[in-house]
Amino acid sequence: MASPNRPARLNRTLLILLGLLLLLAGGFGLAFGTGLLGGVLPGLDPSAPLLPDRISPPTWAAYATIVVAVIVGLLCLRWLLAQTRRRPKTGTWTLGDRGDSSPTGVTTLDSDHAADALAADIEGYEHVSKAAAALVGDHRHPVVHLEVTAETTADLAVLRDRITSHALVRLRAALDSDGADVDMILRLTGPDSGRARLS
Repeated sequence: MASPNRPARLNRTLLILLGLLLLLAGGFGLAFGTGLLGGVLPGLDPSAPLLPDRISPPTWAAYATIVVAVIVGLLCLRWLLAQTRRRPKTGTWTLGDRGDSSPTGVTTLDSDHAADALAADIEGYEHVSKAAAALVGDHRHPVVHLEVTAETTADLAVLRDRITSHALVRLRAALDSDGADVDMILRLTGPDSGRARLS
């Protein structure tokens, strides 16, 4: 099942690699600039020009550098925009649709309204201070994304069982659903707060 925060693992990996690369480049630059590499690599002279005089780069090299820089910038912008779309895309469901043209018994429901009702149901539980939900996919088998904030005195196992055996059962009954995939994040508030992810 798709996570509501799909870029997270890629972000961590890329940031670690980028951090290591920058750390190595910074260390090399510092050692090169201070002359510490003179004994190890005697051919490196900080005062020497970057390119020998006999080497003249072609005129297209500057344009190629600009194109590469623009592409890298656009990729970075795309990466940043991906972080802002963490909320799953919701839609409108047609309940009771038998596939014919008759409108009898057909109800249209915005999945956000069903998600709000689920969140309000969970917020009524003991020790729960806040709940947020998102429902995506088909109403017969929706994908449920839940974020629940509870007090530190809450028993997470009991809370998870209550959500599974009560709130989600009521949701499935209301939607006439045959099941649901659930991605649940439980947070604790307080000085010893923490976070647990349960799928």
